[in-house]
Amino acid sequence: MAARRLIWAAVLSVGWCWAATAAGPSKPTRVPLVRTTDMDVGQTCEVELCDGSRATVKLLDLKETRDAVRGAVRRAVVTVEVNGQRTELVAATYHLPKTIAGVRIDCAVTRGYIEDSRTGNTWGLLKDARLRLWPAGSPLVAPDTFGFPLRMQLFSSDTQMANEPVFVDGGEVPGRRETYYHYGLDFGGAEGLIDVLAATHGLVVSAAGKTLPGFEDTPVAPRYDVVYLLDDRGWYYRYSHMQRIDEHIVPGVRVQRGQKIGVLGKEGGSGGWAHLHFDIKSRQPSGMWGTQAAYGFVWEAYVREYRPRVIAVARPHCLLWTGQTAVLDGRKSWSATPGRL
Repeated sequence: MAARRLIWAAVLSVGWCWAATAAGPSKPTRVPLVRTTDMDVGQTCEVELCDGSRATVKLLDLKETRDAVRGAVRRAVVTVEVNGQRTELVAATYHLPKTIAGVRIDCAVTRGYIEDSRTGNTWGLLKDARLRLWPAGSPLVAPDTFGFPLRMQLFSSDTQMANEPVFVDGGEVPGRRETYYHYGLDFGGAEGLIDVLAATHGLVVSAAGKTLPGFEDTPVAPRYDVVYLLDDRGWYYRYSHMQRIDEHIVPGVRVQRGQKIGVLGKEGGSGGWAHLHFDIKSRQPSGMWGTQAAYGFVWEAYVREYRPRVIAVARPHCLLWTGQTAVLDGRKSWSATPGRL
């Protein structure tokens, strides 16, 4: 009789777990520090920041520069007015937020990166530009909720991050056509030797091609080398090209920040080189799912955890015809000792 009760309890337990996950994602329980607004040129909006303060932002101008070889966007600059003070922001391409008038602000993407993108509107942007704001001095994401996604002391990439046009797989062959702007982050490393870590506490929604029921209207696209985690902000984290996914990482399991979920590899559409593709998707002001630009999040986590003396950034790359002139800009690099770079 006791054995029957035990079996029945186990059946009830399994049934309850299935019912809880079959309903799909639960409502977010944590509010992100970032505030996002999509704007057209000439538009003004008031944004309430995470500390309750308010910022008035106006998008004054947008200038996008394309190369003469491919016609791809190489630089996008927005002019904005923040609480009455004017500044320029370069969209993505390894730029960190700027502080002005009591606000940290960046431009994650502009319309040109959407118009001829090979991957479609992965940003969920329907206006001219996306601005993101934090109070001055605020971290970009709460430090106890986000970590560097690799057990590796190098912050490195052999291809692209942060909306830079991809040059692998013939991506820079001359001629105007759709461009693969790399909306995610690629971290290069030794194949089979680098642990991939959960950047946040979260629920395993999909792993090795299997997905929880009820997650159809989400950014999840199952594949044998991919894991998707869902955190308490309602953000979806994608980890791709893994050589091996740990056997305990299965749909329905909860993981802790810093927990190993697999090993870096070159599976799937990796272009043949070993790396981790990492990106975040969240609901955007348009109501669509879209990329949550993560370069600054990862940068802060890396500096906090590994305390590097220098981070050298020699990106984005240039594409030009013979006889043209390129400007190579290393000012996005960083030193722990101010003024020593």
